[in-house]
Amino acid sequence: MPTSLGRYFNGLADVIATRAVLGGDANENIDIGTNREVICRELLKNHLPARYSVTLGGDIFGVGDKRSGQIDIVINHDMSMAFRENNKPRCPVESVTAAISVKSRLTKPELFNALENLASIPQPHLPVITLGLLSKPPAEYVLSWPALFLFAFSGLSADTCRQHLVDFYAANSVPLNRIPRAIVVNRSFILTFCAYSIPGATVSTPFSQSHLRGSTVVESNRGHPLFWMMHELSKGLSWLSGMYLDYAAYYDEAFR
Repeated sequence: MPTSLGRYFNGLADVIATRAVLGGDANENIDIGTNREVICRELLKNHLPARYSVTLGGDIFGVGDKRSGQIDIVINHDMSMAFRENNKPRCPVESVTAAISVKSRLTKPELFNALENLASIPQPHLPVITLGLLSKPPAEYVLSWPALFLFAFSGLSADTCRQHLVDFYAANSVPLNRIPRAIVVNRSFILTFCAYSIPGATVSTPFSQSHLRGSTVVESNRGHPLFWMMHELSKGLSWLSGMYLDYAAYYDEAFR
């Protein structure tokens, strides 16, 4: 039996499922998608630490004028530079804690679209990042952050999603840190891939399905995937103590 906290997240999974149904009552598909992204943003804002900000839409850029595709939800920590003019947020990858792709219904084309978009996020420029004297090296930090997630309100079964995921990474060479940490279909399943748990892993380590972990949701633990996501996101706070970001590389190239 779930504890009171477990029951809370079970209820939360039910609430966002109901809100998604209401959010689907729109004339245009683009409105439906936006409505459901708003639901996810509000869920995150209500449950993440105060040091995080949650932004709807935008792109992530890196040194060398590299830019990602459109990212549905971006989570930044409080040392981020902010570029929000015209309600079109942009942010440097070194200041991003997480990027989330949101899908109303997860199908194979939608899955591949999300994986391609997340893979487009530029790699951090390591000289930008300085960690505390007792911290782990920046290369280990960028293996895990930003954390990437794909969240859907309905869609594929866990087994089908897993197979499509394996097929995608067999056909596409993607850095290890650009593979989603979790794929969640609300009240259905969670597939996890935690690069930080792979011994000796680096950004260039190839994908292996042996590191995929899956869990199909039952009625009594239907809120577990949401709780798992929040728990993983909170881990990013431990890296912020002693962190310093020097954005000189962006300044130096901006008008060169």
